[in-house]
Amino acid sequence: MGEMSRLEELKRRVEADPASIAFASLAEEYRRAARFDEAVEASRAGLRFHPTYVSARVTLGRSLMELGLYDQAERELHVVARSTPDNLAARRALGDLYWRQADLVRALEQLTLASGLAPGDGELAEMVRELELEVAASEPEIEVPPVAEVSAASDAAAVSPAIEALERFYRAIVRRRAAGTGVIPVELAPPQARQQREPSESRRAS
Repeated sequence: MGEMSRLEELKRRVEADPASIAFASLAEEYRRAARFDEAVEASRAGLRFHPTYVSARVTLGRSLMELGLYDQAERELHVVARSTPDNLAARRALGDLYWRQADLVRALEQLTLASGLAPGDGELAEMVRELELEVAASEPEIEVPPVAEVSAASDAAAVSPAIEALERFYRAIVRRRAAGTGVIPVELAPPQARQQREPSESRRAS
C-alpha cells in the first residue's frame, strides 16, 4: 500500500469513527507528508478522546514547531516530558525546538537526556558534541585582574579617611590619660568634636 493509499485509508477510518485511535497514525502521516496544518487538526481532534496518547501529542508538538508556533509546541512537548520523562521522541523534539530558537543551553540539556536514552544513536551523540562546542564558544570570557591589583584595591577600600581620623583620636585619648590629663587637642579630634569645642573656646576667649 502506497503512502497516499495508507493516508486515505486512515482518513476514512477516523471519519467513520472520530474516537478511533487511528487518529494518531493519520496525524503522523500528515506530518511526514509536510501537511502540518492537517496534522495539527487530526492530532487535536483525537486527543480530545485520548488525552494521554503521548505519541500523538509528540506529533502535535512537532507539527506546531514546523508551523513556527514555538510556544504551543513547547507546551505540548513538555506535557509528554513530564508524564513520561524517558520519552526519547519528546526529548529530541524539545532539543530541536530550543536549537531552532538559538537557546543552546536548553537544547544541549534536552539532547543530552535523549542521548542517554539512546546510547547507540551516533547521530544524536554527534549533535550533542556539536552543541557542546557551540555552548563553550558562546560563553563570555571573564577577565581576572592580577592578585596584586586585587589586594591593593581591597586594602585601599578597607581604610577610609574617617576610620583613620577615629584611630588618631583614640590614640590621643590613650596618650593624654597616660600623661594625667583628659584634654584632647582640637587638631586631633574628629570633625564633630571640633565643632562642639570651638564655639565654647571662642566664648571663653571673649
